[in-house]
Amino acid sequence: MIIQQTNDPMLVIRQTDHAILSGFFAREWGNELFPRPEPFSSFCLAAAEHDNGWQEWEMAPGADPKTFVPYSFMSVPTGEHVLLYQRGIDRVVKSDLYAGLLVASHCMGLYDRARATMPGYSAKYVPAQEQHHANDFVQRLRLQQLRLKVDLRNDAATKDFTDEKLITANVQRLAALDRLSLYFCLGPDHDTTIEAVPMNDNGDEADWELRAAGVNEFTLDPYPFRREPLEFALLARRIPRRRYMDDLDLQNVLSAAPFFQLKFTLRPGIARERAFAARR
Repeated sequence: MIIQQTNDPMLVIRQTDHAILSGFFAREWGNELFPRPEPFSSFCLAAAEHDNGWQEWEMAPGADPKTFVPYSFMSVPTGEHVLLYQRGIDRVVKSDLYAGLLVASHCMGLYDRARATMPGYSAKYVPAQEQHHANDFVQRLRLQQLRLKVDLRNDAATKDFTDEKLITANVQRLAALDRLSLYFCLGPDHDTTIEAVPMNDNGDEADWELRAAGVNEFTLDPYPFRREPLEFALLARRIPRRRYMDDLDLQNVLSAAPFFQLKFTLRPGIARERAFAARR
């Protein structure tokens, strides 16, 4: 669950809806600046399903018994966090080995402390007493990725996509879409930059500049999508900003909270520059 805690009532978005938005962005990827990632269907599946392990948790979310605050996607205890992500990876692997490889690589990045300071990056904070859960999980993910690469290289249909540079580029693309989706889920109240987004498979990269351009309207430059503008919506709910005494208390409030849509428009940043130049 993603929580915007600055206002009362708080705004909450399901982790699975965040992933659905990532998948929408993935399906729209592709223009003269940003060629479509390949294998495209596997990439889109990975983006849309990278958080599918949260499905059961979102049906019965919990509250922290120490702070009485609803658990967010970053504050869930590490042991539980590991289990739900492993469950999600295993589900994707059953459908598509290449998509499973991308999701496993992405999940391993969630425990990369070096990225924890990046604005908008969803690195998991791990208390010292829970670090062993993260260490064991990362080791299992490394082994799982090695096995998946062997299987993919033994399949003529996927062998050409298993070059390490290509895999790394697709993992970076997935991370960029994850951050783009989180930007809107967390509350787009500031401009931001998403760094080092692959433009192609030749090593060229660009920094995405996200800027506000009106009420719920934003620009992205350089722009990677096939359609412009992009219009999309997120499902959200509002709940009181108060102490939640236990899981049942939170679940009762959430079940009574109606869903509503947060609507956004995203367009190329250069469009503003062209419009400005035309007026001069």
